[in-house]
Parts: sequence; structure tokens; C-alpha cells
Amino acid sequence: MHVDVPITLVVIGTFCVLLAVLYVLRQLLVSRSLGSFECAVLRRGHVTRREGWQNGLMRFGIERLRWYRAFSLRVRPELTIDRREILDLERTEVDAVVEGMEPHVLIEMRMSTGRTHRLLVARSAAAGLLAWLEAAPAGFMRRGTD
Repeated sequence: MHVDVPITLVVIGTFCVLLAVLYVLRQLLVSRSLGSFECAVLRRGHVTRREGWQNGLMRFGIERLRWYRAFSLRVRPELTIDRREILDLERTEVDAVVEGMEPHVLIEMRMSTGRTHRLLVARSAAAGLLAWLEAAPAGFMRRGTD
């Protein structure tokens, strides 16, 4: 059986274009909704078990934050943070790495599960995140409060 090289290249090219279209559609789906902002999360790798910063988009929900990795085809969020599980929040200002870039804030969220999530966001996004945390729906009660 003889396979033509141009046909193989067309199939591979079509596959690459299809992946690119899927990636762009996913990015539009995640970033177009209201309440999304750029956010880097400190995560442990599945293979190497080393921690590293991963860029992505965080999206506000009514009771949850959903984080989507930047370079992924996955439609579901990689990380979901429930507002009720956040026990404590600590902010640390980080100087801009590049001149003209907005200063960033390192946010450490201590969860009721014992985990700690570290987020790196722009100062304006940090203000929105803190406002979201304080603006809980009526009747909302945090765990551990009287």
C-alpha cells in the first residue's frame, strides 16, 4: 500500500488547524464571560512533583472561583475554589518585573481542607477578588464562625 506524501501532509495540516480552532474557541468561551481575569497559580506537576507557576484565567462564580489553565483544550476548570472553604487570606504586594507593567499581588488562601492556594494576580484583579469574597450572598455563613 502506497501513501501519497501530499495527502499525509493535508491530513496532518487539517488536524493542526482543527486543534488551533478548538483552542481559540475554548479561550473565547472562558475569557468572554463576565468576571474573568488573568491569574497565575502555584501548582505541583503531576509527573515531576515540582511546584511551578501556571498561567491561566480565573472566573468568578456565585459561590466558587474557577481557574482554567492558559494553554489547554480542557473545557472544565483545572482548579475550583469554594468560597465556604476559604478560612484565611493573606496579601503580599509584588513589584512589577517589567517597567510599565501593573504591580501584582500574591494571594495565599488557606482552606478548611488544610491546603493553601497561592495566586498571583494584578492589583486591580486582587481588589475584585477581595470584594467578591466580602460580598457573599445573603444568609451566607463562613465555617468556623459563630
